[in-house]
Amino acid sequence: MAKPDLYICHTAYHVLIALVRALRAGGGQAAVLSAQVPGAERLAEKLVACGAFAGVQIADERLCPGIAPAGPLQHWQGRRMFERQCGLKLDPARYSAIYICNDWSALGRYLQDLRAGYTLCEDTVGGTLDPDQHLLDEQRAAPDFAARQKGRGYLYWGDSPCCRLVESEDAAKCRIFPPEKLAAFSKRALLESLTPAEKAAVRGVFLTRPLPDDPAALANATLLLPRSFVADGLMTQAEQDAMFRAVAAKYADGPLYIKTHPRDETDYGALFPDAVVLERTMPSEVLNFCLPGKFKRAVTVQSWVLRGFTAAEENIFIGLEEAKAMAEG
Repeated sequence: MAKPDLYICHTAYHVLIALVRALRAGGGQAAVLSAQVPGAERLAEKLVACGAFAGVQIADERLCPGIAPAGPLQHWQGRRMFERQCGLKLDPARYSAIYICNDWSALGRYLQDLRAGYTLCEDTVGGTLDPDQHLLDEQRAAPDFAARQKGRGYLYWGDSPCCRLVESEDAAKCRIFPPEKLAAFSKRALLESLTPAEKAAVRGVFLTRPLPDDPAALANATLLLPRSFVADGLMTQAEQDAMFRAVAAKYADGPLYIKTHPRDETDYGALFPDAVVLERTMPSEVLNFCLPGKFKRAVTVQSWVLRGFTAAEENIFIGLEEAKAMAEG
């Protein structure tokens, strides 16, 4: 039996990409979710239930915030410290390949402590093509960079000798690593090529309330994309509730769906009892790439969430003062 690949995820977006890759590998893969992934335990259960992963472990990196003292035993001490404090122990020999997006993390240091070869995945689409790579520049200018290249200490963002490959949306245009260390992998192309079955699998993992499979069911629907002005100190909860009620009353002439920001604690199920409230922690890429069809319109108030948003036939941006005026009548 072929060894599974291991995916180490720090965000819901990382989980989404790992899920699709695991599905295309035939399922039965392995994953470690950082406890900072919203709803990590529930996600882990769903990832196993859908068959994409044979096992998913959770690591609370906050339990191991430090770095072992420098010296010849640093990596051995670091490995023991991480395993003891986080309760996670990995055997790199069990995996065909190890993928991680954030190697500048406790889990990333742990891979280096294990001397485990890994592939660094792009944290965002096109991140390796960003002209601002000051973190890498500063790391490479450090006086102990050469020593750390030889394994005495830690290096991040793909510079570690344990990092065997760095994935890039366009490896031919990437200039921050030598060609032999680059692997072309387009997350945009991956998401754009999802099959109906893969889209349904993604929705099954990230949504608690299933969406209809018929595109026509969304064709007359409005998607409201709120944010928390209460958390920003710009209005009271009652004022915000009244504002979004007014916005929905003006634009939702059919079924109403709601997807808010992860920081927004508003109970939209109580505010709009007849609406379908989507998971606030769900990555926005699920809306752009994994739905069976498009919404009639998407509406937001004073938010940049609609930048690059493709899940609606019409995107409507409302300024905050205009939205307040709607609530005032």
